Amino acid sequence: MTQQDFERAVDTTSTVPAASSESRHGPIAQLLIAWSPLSVILAAYAVAGWISAPLEEGDGAATNRLGFGVHVTGPPSADAAIFGAVPSVWLQERLVDGSPHWYDAVAALVYVTHFVSIPIVTAVAWFWLRDRFKAWLGALLVFTVLGVSGYVVYPAVPPWLASEQGEIGTVERISNIGWEWLHLNWIGTLTASGQEGSNPVAAMPSLHAGAALLVALFLWPIAGTLWRVVLVAYALAMGLTLVYTGEHYVVDVFAGWLVAAVAVAGGAVVRRRRRGDTTKVRPRTG
Repeated sequence: MTQQDFERAVDTTSTVPAASSESRHGPIAQLLIAWSPLSVILAAYAVAGWISAPLEEGDGAATNRLGFGVHVTGPPSADAAIFGAVPSVWLQERLVDGSPHWYDAVAALVYVTHFVSIPIVTAVAWFWLRDRFKAWLGALLVFTVLGVSGYVVYPAVPPWLASEQGEIGTVERISNIGWEWLHLNWIGTLTASGQEGSNPVAAMPSLHAGAALLVALFLWPIAGTLWRVVLVAYALAMGLTLVYTGEHYVVDVFAGWLVAAVAVAGGAVVRRRRRGDTTKVRPRTG
């Protein structure tokens, strides 16, 4: 994606109306306008899911629709090489005993924030950080394109599925059991039903982890010291949650963080170049 492509895509997906036009729309309408570009993300996920459909459990295909094969042993081998063991297996051996605990509740709460963090930050950028709204959408667009491309060219199974296939030690998918401890089983049932319809080989990179860091990096310049601590803690907590609950390997998390950093950095470079172009003094003629 060239600079011109990036600028054209951002301008296409983020038409910010003039201030005078805001009076014609109530807050609900404005919120829907702000959220409308997020449909691009949903479409990208749908396309990735269609491409990966032949690899879904039970279909028996060796490659996705573009000819890329599924990776099962690579990520856990990388984790084991770094840490001496597969962290998901190591953590669950010590913390999972068949009953939900307080830390499972924390994990469930952290995990579910992924589904609301992007819409919330988009709304915040629209209503209170309008001068940075395009920057946010630009970073989000690059983040989505890079992440979904990773799903397509490197389809990989998560720890819980690798465990079911006997490739690693026992790892259960436990991102929802904390709701039982909180006596909110209906939320666990809702999220579990959503997981059943998700792409089972969309593990590398972890966009759950990447999205948490993307939010932190975007809000970092305007955050005070306390909020910066919260943002860092949130990104780290999401990464730990994903590994503990069997959703991702550590290398998936690292890859997601890298995608987020590249997206924010790329957006910053484009903004600086555009700002420089608009402030150039035109030479006098005659």
